[in-house]
Amino acid sequence: MPTMRIIFMKIQSVIRNHGVRLSALWLSVGLLFCGAAQAQLTYDSEYPALGYGKVAPHDRFSALLQDLQSGALKLDASIDGSVYLASLLQALDIDPSSQVLVFSKTSLKQRFISGDNPRALYFNDEIYVGYTPGSRTLEVAALDPVQGAVFFDFQQDVATGPSATQETGRCLRCHDSYSMTGGGVPRLMLSSGLVAHDGNIVSHEISEITTTATPIARRWGGLYVTGTSGTQPHMGNLFVENQDSLAAIDTTTWGNRTSLDEFVQLGAYLRPTSDIVALLVLEHQLEVQNALTRLSFESRTQLGGGETQDAKLLDELTTPLLDALFMAHEAPLGDKIEGTSGYTEWFESQGPSTADGRSLRELDLQTRTFHYPLSYLIYSPAIDALPEAVRLHLFSRIRAVLQDAPSAPDYPFLNADLRGGISAILRETKPEILQ
Repeated sequence: MPTMRIIFMKIQSVIRNHGVRLSALWLSVGLLFCGAAQAQLTYDSEYPALGYGKVAPHDRFSALLQDLQSGALKLDASIDGSVYLASLLQALDIDPSSQVLVFSKTSLKQRFISGDNPRALYFNDEIYVGYTPGSRTLEVAALDPVQGAVFFDFQQDVATGPSATQETGRCLRCHDSYSMTGGGVPRLMLSSGLVAHDGNIVSHEISEITTTATPIARRWGGLYVTGTSGTQPHMGNLFVENQDSLAAIDTTTWGNRTSLDEFVQLGAYLRPTSDIVALLVLEHQLEVQNALTRLSFESRTQLGGGETQDAKLLDELTTPLLDALFMAHEAPLGDKIEGTSGYTEWFESQGPSTADGRSLRELDLQTRTFHYPLSYLIYSPAIDALPEAVRLHLFSRIRAVLQDAPSAPDYPFLNADLRGGISAILRETKPEILQ
């Protein structure tokens, strides 16, 4: 395919000019929970109203920790060989089918990670759990409705029992987007790059933080991927050791894998899969959640917690989230995508649904990820926690889009049938948006 030829011509050029392997400093593949302490939070001065790292978070994982401390909840360490992992996921309503596997040496666990020992990520709408065989701790990122992503190191000590501490230094070295390009708020990331079998990054130049706008051909470098994508290639399951190995790559052979047996033995993991559909949902979810966090930080800072009738300011604040919710920048799919882990069925079953079974979670997977292009994260607690003026303005803009009002942003992919379907779902599942 022309796109892939262009990518690999560039890759070959980079490897010729930058033969030295660059590894631990590369900042982001797969929901980084990564290194080196940060002396002072920028948020303390830039966003004092948030109290990030000072105000106790009110996310679901923090509530679980309170239940553990009080004895109201006990985790079972005997379910499998990964200590508390399976029991913790069960308590958080995270299905193991969400498992995706990252073999890039990123995160605090980089010394353990390689193509033979990838890092597993599990997630639902609000919480992300990282598990690396050989490590004594799990990494957790949870979404506080106001503060956005908060990070924890979860100790798996059977002798003393499970415990966790909030990370406001090491994790934010990467997740603090003041040090990167995310607009000055804590965020979550999925990235793609060239990675050798030992997990080291081959080049920093051929790497990017991926979004739903990233063509499939440039996604998932440094990750294993199971499932089928038809004729459209991607960079999952790809190892690049040096220029010679790159020259021998057949771009048609590393995708469309329903098994990873030829790459890695996965007996230490909850599933033998790294589901392609879970990856598509994950990319969409991170995009919306990052936009939500930024809106929370910026609106509380600029509005000072008060009300405003400044429609221009409210438009400016809410447009990135509106675009993310309506999936305005999603790259089209070039062929049918199918997962193999059961994640598709689990995800679609979560609801909420209408009486006739329609849901914003309904997947398309042929021309786009979702059938109805309005995000299921419209039900997120972070939406309800937005300052009232911001939330009501966001809802009014959603109504304008669904009514095809002249003042609404133009989303050409939203035809009358899709607008009607989305409106019918909201009418039964979140009617306040349409009022």
